[in-house]
This record gives sequence, structure tokens and C-alpha cells, in this order.
Amino acid sequence: IGGNKGGVVALVEGLKGFVPFSQVSSKSTAEELLDKELPLKFVEVDEEQGRLVLSNRKAMADSQAQLGIGSVVLGTVESLKPYGAFIDIGGINGLLHVSQISHDRVADISTVLQPGDTLKVMILSHDRERGRVSLSTKKLEPTPGDMIRNPKLVFEKADEMAQIFRQRIAQAEAMARADMLRFQPESGLTLSSEGILGPLSSDTPSEGSGEGQTTDE
Repeated sequence: IGGNKGGVVALVEGLKGFVPFSQVSSKSTAEELLDKELPLKFVEVDEEQGRLVLSNRKAMADSQAQLGIGSVVLGTVESLKPYGAFIDIGGINGLLHVSQISHDRVADISTVLQPGDTLKVMILSHDRERGRVSLSTKKLEPTPGDMIRNPKLVFEKADEMAQIFRQRIAQAEAMARADMLRFQPESGLTLSSEGILGPLSSDTPSEGSGEGQTTDE
């Protein structure tokens, strides 16, 4: 709702709080932040002094920590570039690369997306150190090319398609682990023909046992 050289003043449930520019994740001026909603976290609360300090950076860090690969989030198209679209996902900027928009080739992004559009995107990767998030709508297409022909269907089916995608990834990882166990008998586990993991069994006598030796069983 206001600002000065040091930061901006935000209204939080009727209370005025101060957000220093050092605690704002983007390099924005006070004028650019006016009337915009920001995710914020309480840093200092002093009822006696009537002091409330807030942080956008800490709120963003918490949000980023919750971004899971393969999860679907709601985003807004911020800007278009020849190589892709920048999507705002809850205050975090992610890149939807042109190759990840659709299985069909997209020659001109503006024919599919426009700034201000709301869409569902899948998190492909998240580099916390660099603050980079890669997104995809291609993985959410029920049939190849739906983002171009029927984006509304992609929006409606996004969560369902993401669930199928995650199941495929989980199956692939399970098969990879099973393959490793087949070649690592020292692990003490083996995979049966039914695909069930169990203790490694052997028909050979253990060391130290001789012919004719009996057991109590």
C-alpha cells in the first residue's frame, strides 16, 4: 500500500507491516509493487512498539521447498520469449520452454499462450541454488497436440495426467531397482518370477557342513 527508500508497507489482515527491499525476492521498485499481492512471512512482531517486519524472501524459500518434481501447480503467464514462456507460480518464476508446451511443434508461442493466461503446469525440475524452475504442459496432454487444439481439456485433465506420469516414473524406478538386485546377490535379496523381493535362497550347503552332517530340525 506504500513505500519508501528502504522498502514497502504491506497490509496484512488489517495490520500494516514493513517489508525491507533486502527481503523482497524480485528487484522491484516500490512503485512496481504497489497494489500487488506478495507471499510474506513474519520476521519480527513487537506489539508494544507496534512493529511488524515481514519477509517475501523467506516466504518464497518455504514455497520453493515444497515444490515437488511431477507436481501440478496453477500458474499465470507473465511474459513470452522466442524460447518459451515465463510463468508465475505463486510468486516464483518458472520457465515453460517452447519444447515443453506440446508434443506437436509450436512455431509461435503467442498462438498458444498470452500474458495473463491461467494454466496448470507440471514441475519438471527445480534448481534451488539458482532459483530456476522448469515447467511442462506437454506432459499433461491427454493426446499429443492438445495444448494447441484444446487447452481447456489439458487444464481439466492435468491432475489426472500427472498422476499417470508419476505412476510410470515409480514403476520405472522399481524396475531399475529390481534389475540392480538381480546382479547384486550380496544384497541378501532376490527377485522371484512373480516380481516379489525376498531373502536370497540357496540349495548349496553352507561352509563347514559336510556330507552326512545332520541338524536338529
